[in-house]
Amino acid sequence: MIAVIADDLTGAAEIGGIGLNHGLKVEICTRVNLSSDADLLVIATDTRSKSEAEAVETMEQITKDVSQFNPVFIFKKVDSVLRGYVASEIFVHLDVLGLKKALLVPANPALGRTIENGVYLINGTPISETDFSADPEFPAKDSDVLKLLKASGDVHVRKYSNSALENGITVAEAKSEDDLDQWAQSDLKDVLLAGASGFFKAVLKTADLISESQSHNNGVPGGITLYVIGSAFAKSADWVKELQNAGAPVSYLQGSIIDGKSDEDQFDAYCDSICNLLNENGKAIIAIDPQTVGSVSASELRAIMASIVKQVFPKVQINELVIEGGSTASAVLNELKIRILEPVHQYATGVIRCKVTGTEHLYVTLKPGSYNWPNQVLSFLNFKT
Repeated sequence: MIAVIADDLTGAAEIGGIGLNHGLKVEICTRVNLSSDADLLVIATDTRSKSEAEAVETMEQITKDVSQFNPVFIFKKVDSVLRGYVASEIFVHLDVLGLKKALLVPANPALGRTIENGVYLINGTPISETDFSADPEFPAKDSDVLKLLKASGDVHVRKYSNSALENGITVAEAKSEDDLDQWAQSDLKDVLLAGASGFFKAVLKTADLISESQSHNNGVPGGITLYVIGSAFAKSADWVKELQNAGAPVSYLQGSIIDGKSDEDQFDAYCDSICNLLNENGKAIIAIDPQTVGSVSASELRAIMASIVKQVFPKVQINELVIEGGSTASAVLNELKIRILEPVHQYATGVIRCKVTGTEHLYVTLKPGSYNWPNQVLSFLNFKT
């Protein structure tokens, strides 16, 4: 077994899609399933939604639990743009596993995300000059990698070389997929491997632990589809507005619900309006209008969206649940008590359709907020961008 510890659900799904496309039996779970017989077990911890102290405590316990499998290796999946408590969590993994060195390769050149001369770039632009600077919880206010990591202790940034890694965390520079392959071919004995999906794919290839890529015929959805858009990215907000203007069944959260001033009857009425859209159109989109959010926190907004989905589910038999945003997805699945997912189709990098274990009719598609929607998913709505 290969074990992956991910700090959010969409990141976990992205890793699951890679395993699926390379012939591995994959299981994604929100807590360690000690009875799992998966080739690739991915644990989605949602620590980005927690305080740093809670994140560290969670990672300590998860690492102990995962160690019971004696996996071929443990991979730490982090956000490619280093949101979250990346360094603190890696140091916890090292401590529990009794290791002294970690190699962190967050760059994902296939998506235009590179690290050069200690600076994080998005398609050649310093990350602090992109939409990531406006992230509601982990804004990238600097492009220096060490500052993004809020690094303290033994954390180093370096270009590829054949020399041995130093103790602590080595952050790898990379501007191409060839760079990822070089890092994956290093002497990594007794080294904790960490990074984004591009590095994970390179590690699998180097370790010769994958079979030939497989095609899957489980990507055609059917039945009633609910979209939950929890991303704060401007591109996402613009996309939803375009859909609404084109006549798509978009429902923005109402002001009284967002600010917590709605009474039970108002909340029920809003949930019933979502049910009506689903029954009339076979689909509905729940979204947040950034201009009406005000001072409501991201954690409060995803809790509200999760509560709405929980109330809608018993009233309409939903077949496809499509969620944008890892923290929103975790909140929704937690409310629905969904613990284990089986990836069945990868629409595009990071956009993964999963069957909910133990159900006959329910599938969940997950997408990171900063990734593009593939047209195959948009076609569910009969609109393309």
